[in-house]
Amino acid sequence: DVTKWQLAARLNLMNFVNLQHPIPWIFIFHVIGGSVALGAFLIPLISKKGGKLHIKAGWTYSYAMILVGLSAFVITPWRVFFDSARTPSSQGFALFLFFIAFFTLSALWDGLSVLKLKNRKAPSKDFRHLAPPAATVLLAFVTQLMGLHLHDNLLIGFPFIGYFLAAGQFHYWLTAPKEKMHWWYAHMNGMITACIATVTAFAVIAVPRIWPSPIAHSLVLWIAPGLVLGTILGRWTVFYKNQFGDA
Repeated sequence: DVTKWQLAARLNLMNFVNLQHPIPWIFIFHVIGGSVALGAFLIPLISKKGGKLHIKAGWTYSYAMILVGLSAFVITPWRVFFDSARTPSSQGFALFLFFIAFFTLSALWDGLSVLKLKNRKAPSKDFRHLAPPAATVLLAFVTQLMGLHLHDNLLIGFPFIGYFLAAGQFHYWLTAPKEKMHWWYAHMNGMITACIATVTAFAVIAVPRIWPSPIAHSLVLWIAPGLVLGTILGRWTVFYKNQFGDA
């Protein structure tokens, strides 16, 4: 029944507009940042790499996601410790969102950091490069412990993606580059990984509230962003390695 889903969507919107808790403005900033990031992330992907549009849109996306991440760091503790309507389930989901936010910022930081060390010839043990993946591993482990406590398969399974991301970051920084355009591939990997997290978070958090329907709770929403953007990342990496002679 279309009318029923439309009514539910309007009720969700009204609930958001009439927030009755101490930090509604944090939620507003969070939504604004997410909306800007969602609108900007495609532009750097399809525009000329290194061009003015690519750079401006890339920084717009980055700043928007930083706003989303920092606001999530405030929202999560509030939901876990101070929300009067909190439940074990809502606390677990809040922790999951915290993990997603940190995961995204870690990928984003890595994708931007590599641009400053294009000529790196030796391994790097800089705290700024190794701390994000180390924190990702720690947070992934904590999230899985919460998942075991709550018997939540999402909290148990999803952090493995964080382990995979952290392993790639550790490998990149702790080994000497063997490809002349190593920074190009690392930049693409970090930024597109952040984009995957952005789209996935929107699909599984915002879509059910904006458009309540059976498909809004489908597993497809979890898989599709990673499948589509991950395939693009793989194909682009092969393409550019051939173009730059790094194949």
